[in-house]
Amino acid sequence: IEMTQDEILKYAVQNDMIDRSYIQECIEMDKRKKLLSKHPYKIWQGSNGCWYTYLPDEEKGRVLKKRSTQEKIEDIIVLYWQKIESDEKKEQKSKVHKIKKKDLTIRNLFPEWLKYKAARTDSTSYIKRITADWQRFYEKDEISDKIILDFDKIYLDSWAHSIIKDNHLTKKAYYDMSIIIRQVLDFCVEKGYIEKNLFREVKINKKMFLRKKKPESSTQVYLTTETPKIIEEMLRRFRNNPRNTAPLAVILCFEIGVRIGELVCLEYSDIQGDYIRIQRQEVRDFEYVNDYHMKFKGFRVVEYTKSSDEYRDVYLTETAKEIIALVKEVNEKYGFHDGDYLFMENGKRISHYCIQSRLFRGCQTINIPVKSAHKIRKTYISTLIDANINIDEIRRFAGHSDERTTFGNYCFNRETSQETKNKIETALNNKKIEKVIKGNQSLAV
Repeated sequence: IEMTQDEILKYAVQNDMIDRSYIQECIEMDKRKKLLSKHPYKIWQGSNGCWYTYLPDEEKGRVLKKRSTQEKIEDIIVLYWQKIESDEKKEQKSKVHKIKKKDLTIRNLFPEWLKYKAARTDSTSYIKRITADWQRFYEKDEISDKIILDFDKIYLDSWAHSIIKDNHLTKKAYYDMSIIIRQVLDFCVEKGYIEKNLFREVKINKKMFLRKKKPESSTQVYLTTETPKIIEEMLRRFRNNPRNTAPLAVILCFEIGVRIGELVCLEYSDIQGDYIRIQRQEVRDFEYVNDYHMKFKGFRVVEYTKSSDEYRDVYLTETAKEIIALVKEVNEKYGFHDGDYLFMENGKRISHYCIQSRLFRGCQTINIPVKSAHKIRKTYISTLIDANINIDEIRRFAGHSDERTTFGNYCFNRETSQETKNKIETALNNKKIEKVIKGNQSLAV
């Protein structure tokens, strides 16, 4: 019969097979070593045979200590750091007493933690996402009102797995959802309300996560048969209304593959020879309704992008340069000037909604599946991969920190099913095998 480690240990203790005094001695020795390792000053033996070290002192900075043996000098070091640890624990306990036990709940601490979190980011959309997770997973859940001091590892483990199971969460969705409980408990540790965050010890069974199948390529990119059609449709729309350059923005996106929030913030000053510098984006802005909820406020331009780098330079094709020149001509002709921005609508910087709406209506007009501007970005990246451009260059143009993101999330087949079949036939076609099969009498029979 196989026994767990806990069962073996319990059996050994019950049957007096373990020397408890020896184990206690080992524990004490281990504690002593850890306390000595915290000591910042050296220990040395003088020419007189005595042992010396320094101990920290609030007034003098440090004071010299002397003992007759190494063991005795180590004893005073251990006593000193034991007192420091004891004082720190007392201080933590006194902090806990400042807040009532019944008030130590995730619901009560969430607003304070959220303000702490918000002070460390300029992205209100990120804070809005956290409040959305609060509404979905925590607002009506019993864990929000359970006293944090009553948490134990088993309870937290069961809660986490039930959340994953009941909501069919992917690994990423679980990570995003658990930010609240993870960091609120970290916040409690920092405030001295609890000694450690037990949720950090919860180990999730990875088999519980919902595995998302990579979507069909035809839904993620514009196919080789669709791209020329949507470009021609955008040109038609521009010719019908030359005052609006939104259709030209769509076409430019096929040439430079930027995010739509970056596209609407491009300026003439960003153009540097054969490259255009991507260094700002349009973001959604949110404001607080109350301590737990936020609402949409509007859009604003920020001087950074989603990428971790400060900026990136994207190559401008000859077609891209021609589009930009045409946009400039339109803006000058109609006197459209909103700062230094490229794309305008009624003399004001264009919004990403304007581009998306033109694109969606264009797809419907030419009778192809409706695909967003982000699918154009995927088309651009997949096109460069198909052209065997160095992956590090593609990653850099795309603004990805890791080529695994480029390959894993942006590499799709742009060709139709028939085009792919024809290529497979050409690649694998072996006339010798075909000849052998046709000439084999046994197979014929």
